[in-house]
Amino acid sequence: MIFSQKIQVILCFAILATTPSLWAQNAELFYTPSTTTSQLLVSHELMGEKKYIGFPTSIQLDQERMLIAFKRGTSHGGDQEADADAIIFNPRTNQVMEHFNLGNLPRKIFQLTVPMKTHDGRIKLYTDLQNRGQDGKNYRDGIRFSEFNPKTNKTSNWEKLPIIDGIEYGYPFDFIVEGKTVYMLAMSFGYRPGETWSVAVLRSDDGTATWKFVKDITQALGGGPINESSFVRKGDDFYIVCRGYSGQTTRIAHFDQNFNLINVADLTGQAAPLNNYIGWPRIFLKGDHLYVLGRIWPKLPQQTVTNAVKDCRLGLVRINAKSLEIEKITLLDNAQGHLPIVDGYYAAFYWQDIEGRSWFNAITYRSFGSAKAPDIIRLSFLWDEVK
Repeated sequence: MIFSQKIQVILCFAILATTPSLWAQNAELFYTPSTTTSQLLVSHELMGEKKYIGFPTSIQLDQERMLIAFKRGTSHGGDQEADADAIIFNPRTNQVMEHFNLGNLPRKIFQLTVPMKTHDGRIKLYTDLQNRGQDGKNYRDGIRFSEFNPKTNKTSNWEKLPIIDGIEYGYPFDFIVEGKTVYMLAMSFGYRPGETWSVAVLRSDDGTATWKFVKDITQALGGGPINESSFVRKGDDFYIVCRGYSGQTTRIAHFDQNFNLINVADLTGQAAPLNNYIGWPRIFLKGDHLYVLGRIWPKLPQQTVTNAVKDCRLGLVRINAKSLEIEKITLLDNAQGHLPIVDGYYAAFYWQDIEGRSWFNAITYRSFGSAKAPDIIRLSFLWDEVK
């Protein structure tokens, strides 16, 4: 089912001139950028009956085309059916070029779709496919994957990822591509084949044609429950940021090239400057530093620490790769916590070079106040300010 209504492109650029914030407590950690550019990419008001749009992910197709995938359904979770939709965005002109459907299956929910590019330039899509049980709750149905054709904006048939060493994986998190070798970080569920609750590293040595099990990260970290995770390679080693559940810590773990644990540290919790967890954390390496982008709850002076969604922010966390200590927390959106947030802040990112200056872009979803559903937005920041 292709969404045929012509999408309006609504550009709303806003330059916010606010003094960089330094608070009395942990003043060296928290920062609010002085220059922010915002753009509305997709409005929920134009989405017909399936107005809930969220969880954007992205992949660069070429210098003038970026694929941005997102969910289009009726709620954050619990819908009876939801599509995977996408837009083509030009990062040079900041224009939305096209809007189309990536996936739709009767009574299935395309919750979060992650694109990746293979060594030979193919665009593969892996999705967190769900269905609604008789108890009204959502359940994973096993990862489905497809191939996207950038010339036609069409996808191949959605196929189910085969069971790997007796375990079915239901939620794809992240990919690292090193030639024909591809690492996937994915989650399995105790009610699916294999009856295992885990976040695991999977590996393909033939460009995603086949997969094998590498490491159970949940077990390596002591067996406590972890959810959405992301990883990055630095030299020979790997760094994985692992989200806990509500009220549980999010941790960063340093592994060697064989995924043997070297060190682990809390990024949230009682002794950390962040409360609750980091939602959909995206870790990346820039220079010698590690960064994590995601939904955060900062412990700000003279503000009540709460786990409520209304108080969350979009944050960029800089981490020392040797000590795993937090060095800086940039509050990218809702810095003062005045909106309040209804839902939001799973984000993708990319860089732009404009007149010799580097801009860090976050593509995220957000609803606040009386909004009935989120929009997909782009926020842009001077990298020299937020890094």
